[in-house]
Amino acid sequence: MEGGDLAAVLIGLTLVIILTVVLSPPVPSPTQAPVVVPTIQVPPTPAIQVQETTGPPASLPTPAPFTAKRIFYTDDYYLFPVRFLPSDMTGYGASDAEWKYNSSVAFAYVEEDHGGITEPFTVPYPVWRVNSTLYATRTPESASFRMILVDEQSGRILEGTMINYPGSVTKTVVGDRNPVYMVIDAENVDRFVISLEVPSVYIQ
Repeated sequence: MEGGDLAAVLIGLTLVIILTVVLSPPVPSPTQAPVVVPTIQVPPTPAIQVQETTGPPASLPTPAPFTAKRIFYTDDYYLFPVRFLPSDMTGYGASDAEWKYNSSVAFAYVEEDHGGITEPFTVPYPVWRVNSTLYATRTPESASFRMILVDEQSGRILEGTMINYPGSVTKTVVGDRNPVYMVIDAENVDRFVISLEVPSVYIQ
């Protein structure tokens, strides 16, 4: 092949390559797949319900109407009209007739192991009872208890109780609402309790 023909061939190839590069569409670059971001489901925050309370919790116990008051001995007994027990207490032995009320509530009491004179107190109820109980385990055969209930103003004995040996005696008091007090003698006792009780119907 002659030199002129070789040059013509090279020039032709060069033109073909240039035309191929210029006229050929660009090779598409690889596309990146879209990244899928997972959706996170956030649960809604539950609403907090606040309940307003207007009273005490239901679990609190209901208070009792009142607490029985303890009656104590006094040092001012020398001012009282009666300070000694009658010489004859035989008429105060047995309990009164059966209590006609179905139930009763203690509103005051005396609890001691020796005698004395109580402080004055007033009972606002039209009818009530004095329930005296003697306890004696050491020498029950020689235990004795005597008590009188006295009107502080007039000195009149309203009621009385006498117990020999351990046991109980109940006396009913009607009508008087003046201040009263008790004169008590107790010998060879472990203790005694005088419970002042009122029918439940008067405090409901």
